[in-house]
Amino acid sequence: MENSFLHLVVKEILGKSNGGLKNHAVIFPNKRPFLYFIEELRNQGYPNELPSFYSIESFMEEMAGAKAADPIDLLLILFGVYQKHYPQETDFDAFWGWGNLMLDDFDEIDRYMADPNALFKNLSAVKDLEKYFLQDQSMPFEMLPDLMPEDEQYLKKRFLETWETYEKTYFDFKKELNSRNLAYSGMNYRAVAENIQNGNLKTEADKYIFIGFNAISKSEETIIQKLIDQNKALIYWDIDKYFLDNEREESGHFIRKSMRSLRGYNEQLMGDQILTGAKNIHIIGAPMQVGQAKALGVELKNHFKSHEKNSTAIVLADEKLLTPVLYSLPFSDNNINITSGYPLKYSSLATLFQSVTSLINNYQPETRSFYHKDVLAVLSHPILRTEKDIAISSLKKRIQNEQIIYLPLRELESADSELIKLYFREISDTGELDKYFRDVLSETEKHHESATDIENPVKTIIDSLSLLIETNGNEISKKTYLRLFKEKVNKAVTNTTAQNLEAVQLMGMLETRGLDFDTVFMLPVNEGIIPDTKKNRSYIPFDIRKNFGLPTHDEQEGLYAYNFYRLLQKASDIYLIYNSETGSGGEEQSRYLRQVEYYLPTANPKINIQRRYYGLPLKGQQAKPIIIQKDAHYFEALMAKNLTGLSPTFISSYFICQLQFYYKNILKIPEKEAIVEDLEAKHFGTLFHGLMERTYEGLKGQQIDSKILAERKSVLTSSMNYVLNKEHGRQKENILKRNNIAIETVKILAEKTIEADVNYAPFKLIDMEVTANYKMPFHQNGFEEINLKGIIDRIDEKDGIARIVDYKTGNVKLKQFNYNEPDEKLYKDNKEAFQTLFYGLLYLKNNPGTKLKPSIMPLRDVINGYMDVNEKDGLFDEKSAVLFEQKLKSIIGSILDPELQIVQTEDLNICRMCSYKNMCMR
Repeated sequence: MENSFLHLVVKEILGKSNGGLKNHAVIFPNKRPFLYFIEELRNQGYPNELPSFYSIESFMEEMAGAKAADPIDLLLILFGVYQKHYPQETDFDAFWGWGNLMLDDFDEIDRYMADPNALFKNLSAVKDLEKYFLQDQSMPFEMLPDLMPEDEQYLKKRFLETWETYEKTYFDFKKELNSRNLAYSGMNYRAVAENIQNGNLKTEADKYIFIGFNAISKSEETIIQKLIDQNKALIYWDIDKYFLDNEREESGHFIRKSMRSLRGYNEQLMGDQILTGAKNIHIIGAPMQVGQAKALGVELKNHFKSHEKNSTAIVLADEKLLTPVLYSLPFSDNNINITSGYPLKYSSLATLFQSVTSLINNYQPETRSFYHKDVLAVLSHPILRTEKDIAISSLKKRIQNEQIIYLPLRELESADSELIKLYFREISDTGELDKYFRDVLSETEKHHESATDIENPVKTIIDSLSLLIETNGNEISKKTYLRLFKEKVNKAVTNTTAQNLEAVQLMGMLETRGLDFDTVFMLPVNEGIIPDTKKNRSYIPFDIRKNFGLPTHDEQEGLYAYNFYRLLQKASDIYLIYNSETGSGGEEQSRYLRQVEYYLPTANPKINIQRRYYGLPLKGQQAKPIIIQKDAHYFEALMAKNLTGLSPTFISSYFICQLQFYYKNILKIPEKEAIVEDLEAKHFGTLFHGLMERTYEGLKGQQIDSKILAERKSVLTSSMNYVLNKEHGRQKENILKRNNIAIETVKILAEKTIEADVNYAPFKLIDMEVTANYKMPFHQNGFEEINLKGIIDRIDEKDGIARIVDYKTGNVKLKQFNYNEPDEKLYKDNKEAFQTLFYGLLYLKNNPGTKLKPSIMPLRDVINGYMDVNEKDGLFDEKSAVLFEQKLKSIIGSILDPELQIVQTEDLNICRMCSYKNMCMR
């Protein structure tokens, strides 16, 4: 770009230096602009030796002469110092959250050159500190995400105790670091600033050129001012006049502040593209992460139909979008450049170690067992799936079929698979854990060439942890080791071998500083991300931070505003994509979008704003409805089903969703059966039915009175244990632990049902859980009869009237069956009464002449007892049977009608719990 910020800066510098940059130092906020600067030098014909390039961090480190230590090493050193003043603290893992806050505060105290003695004196002078924090509930406890949700009073107590050692820890920590020739970042900043102020720092370069800075700290300002005074510094701010001159524009806040503070700096290269340039700004709403990524893919494809790919940036404000974005790109990998490398945590090997970490964290030493979800996550990982190990496949099936929640280690140790034995071990200490990780890594290297691409960073992390164990053995527990491993993996990246500046650049927001692009795609542009609305994590109260010139949350928004609006300055095509699904854990669209929409077109009529929205699926239009014609395969499947019998549940499921019915019963696509841990409605019903069957066991054909019922009621607990053991076997104890309230609820409902039976007694129990069949004449589409079948919960008799009892754990909408209800409405209001009369028809056909009364026990309304479901007096006689059979033939006729196509339900509430919703894009 000929009008880019770097183009103008290079042109200016070459003019000032007479073409020689050999002894110049060029300093950027980060390393990313180095290549662009070098490319610009080439484009402008610079033939000589290149200047030295520094990020601000590397510049400070070199000038200070002290190595900026790894954050984890810093934390371990800080822990040792802290223990001297607070010897009660013996758990490094518990210190983790507190220690990171301390490091952040110490860094800012030095970076902004606050007087530590005065600052700590002010801290200790804060009156009634505990009351101070009690008045502000948001501070500091919500800012400690790494702490367990312990008792709040304990946290307050610990917080106050920390204050008492805060000052001593600060000075002793710096002393310890100096003795090791180490530093934290802010410590280097202060050292360089103080040394240059005192004349103790030799500046060897002819010129120090600071490019693209925004919010500079007090130490940076001190260094730059001193170099300007020595005629050895140039500084170039990257900002448009519109944002600089308007005091209301928070994006210009920090640069305005720096311009007022610094003296004698060089003339600036301000642009005015916001007021004069033509821009197309597209504000695009799309739901969720996947929706935004797919919207990006559609927009990229459309944009590149008429534009080149060079000078295009995709800016991710949230790295969680990286993977969905990569999968949604409409072009090959050769056309995309991930500027900072691919995050290690998204690699296949890293996800395997994440699964292994959960496996170890959730191991139950008391029972020596592993949690089934962790076991399946490891066994199902792509790296293990390629092994084609029969024992692994068999174990996965057994866990599913036997509904195993916790898998005993002894069973895994005896497995006929070396892989299973490798991954599933009991880890007793950190040394064993370190060896375990090495064994896992070694195994992946043996069989998977792809693992070698990312082996080095993982091996490096494990090696560094091994060294930590050697030097800090007492502090590194298993829990700490796993935390450190996760922390290091989350921060590591796999470096790309080449940087293609002509490709589409995929960047983080901070990487864009100093760079300009013709086309910018940015996502997600939502509150909480742009700008980040989280408060500063700090021990130091807001007022004291403000008084001592430390950054506050008020100023934080200025950082985000600058980074956002700076990208808009030179770009001509801008696509701002936000998550439109605000109820999905995300926040509403960013306030910056409203500002762009309302202020910029007013300032510049050449700025064109367009808004559009995407739904799912993203194909520019809504998904087409799925309509299936009933073919020969459909009728063959139903004929096969008819041989075993059609149940009322099978029949009514057709009217719940015909497509679901088709997938499940015609195509035989199995529903994934989750392992039962928490009892759901269907399990609740199974337990209740089992408990009632056990309650009346051995009483078939007997007269039931209140005395018998009282005896059976008294042993409900033992009956429930029997049922749990029958249904869940060796997982009974785990089910009991997790579902105690639900199980007690089932027992209470059983008690209430027995009380209703006491009111109805005496009666004769005819049978329980009776399987009944009836071959109903039916002449349609090759069917001569329909084989009806059902299981009747209970049949009893009183005063010559047989009663069918159907226990219903769900919501019963209609008390009596509506014979006039349209067939397609069956599932909504008539389903429960339909099923009960269905059982009545089967019983009457098998026992002609019986006076019969079908009834329901609605457990959600158990207090009102049994209710009859047939019209009028509730009796279901031959006349009723004829009417119901006609209705049943009409219902089944709809299922077998070849002219009626299979369609999806219009009730999207049904789709929420459907196993096939992804297949029909609901």
